[in-house]
Amino acid sequence: MLFIYNKRGILVPVYSAVSVLGTLILNRILKSQVGGIFAKEYDGQIVLGIGLFIAFVWTYLTSYDYVEVDGEKERVHMNHHLFYISNRLWSYIMLGGSLLALAGGILETFGN
Repeated sequence: MLFIYNKRGILVPVYSAVSVLGTLILNRILKSQVGGIFAKEYDGQIVLGIGLFIAFVWTYLTSYDYVEVDGEKERVHMNHHLFYISNRLWSYIMLGGSLLALAGGILETFGN
């Protein structure tokens, strides 16, 4: 598989995979161990939406670099990108995906 990336751009799929897989594992543990509201049937898109939202926050917060100059932090523009799309734009793409997944999951769960 070919990944075209520059600097921290390779972390975009890592952030996404870790967030979504972590959310799926946490969901499974909460369903089996805790029960209660977590044991009820709900659509898997809700879990995917939460995982993508966590990935959005993680990517957004790490998309800029900061250096300390004279005791104050200044933002440095670095070209972090994956497939020629900047990490900041990838974070907004993940936000849109998470909102769509959450909306679809809520409609599927409560629509019936």
